[in-house]
Amino acid sequence: MNNEINQKPDAANLTKKPESMPDFSILVDQVLSFLPERTRDIFKRRYGLAGEKGETLERIGSDYGITRERVRQIVSDAQKSILTKISEAGFERAQNELIFTIEKKNGIMKESEIVSQFNLDGVAQANAIKFLAECSSRIIITEEKGLIEKSWTLSREIEEKAKKVVQSAEEILKGEKKILNGEKMGEKLSKFFPSVAKQEIMNHLEVSSRVKKNKFGKWGIYNWPEINPKGTREKVYLVLKERNQPLHFAEIAKLIDEYKLGAKKAHPQTVHNELIKDDRFVLIGRGMYALAEWGYKEGTIKDVLKEIIAKSDHPLKREEILASVMKFRKVKKSTVLINLNNRSLFERQNDHYSLKK
Repeated sequence: MNNEINQKPDAANLTKKPESMPDFSILVDQVLSFLPERTRDIFKRRYGLAGEKGETLERIGSDYGITRERVRQIVSDAQKSILTKISEAGFERAQNELIFTIEKKNGIMKESEIVSQFNLDGVAQANAIKFLAECSSRIIITEEKGLIEKSWTLSREIEEKAKKVVQSAEEILKGEKKILNGEKMGEKLSKFFPSVAKQEIMNHLEVSSRVKKNKFGKWGIYNWPEINPKGTREKVYLVLKERNQPLHFAEIAKLIDEYKLGAKKAHPQTVHNELIKDDRFVLIGRGMYALAEWGYKEGTIKDVLKEIIAKSDHPLKREEILASVMKFRKVKKSTVLINLNNRSLFERQNDHYSLKK
């Protein structure tokens, strides 16, 4: 399929960066100041501009003794009046600040990311930012379920470009059937869009609702356990996979918290209990666990010794055996030697060992 994306707008056309960040709450108060007191209160309650979440038409109507339809009409009339006054009270500067931020992300950005970047004062400020964006004639608020999150863009053309990137990324991941780091994801997407800078492609991918990045910067489908681990076992697997080495269960619990993979604190004993129950994890030492997919197997040291010696077509030296065991188990050398001296299982001749026949 031809997913070619046009190059981004020339840098000379980008909005000039405002000198300082505006206070969005103050700007909204100024924009609404010409409204009658009751209308202003209704409008602020509806949009959550007074420090609370937006309220329903029914709730507002009940407090004022009017119908929900009358509340809707008041809000609608207020919106029309506001749009005629919107050029006043520093609105242009606030709009330019938002647009400049969106331009830095190649013309499209998740609403949640923008609000998080500017919001320093809680719900009222966040809702003020959203309200001013809705009033802007230059910012398009868009969302498509199953494709892109609620985002702000500067043109429908850019929106369509982002959708193509998201669709291509999902196609790639479903074909690979595994998560990809940012570099690999960018390389594969660049083959779909060869004339577009890799950073622009990745900025467009950020608005996806289905293709997500995990805590370690790896990309995958949003409901894959490596992207959105829900249970303790999935979190344990993700930590081991990322660290790529055996870990003690207490260290795994600590890393789950450090990586913020769950809302609640991870308890070492809970982690240990889940490790014991899952065949994906192999106990290789005192409290040390590894992934079975790395080649580790369940069993005692005697079992490991028997398998290593049985696979050899000749007797093995003690040091050869020790080196092989250490690939599968994190145990003391003395523990291996004690088990190796089991005369009912192993024969020794000149420091070479074989299975007893």
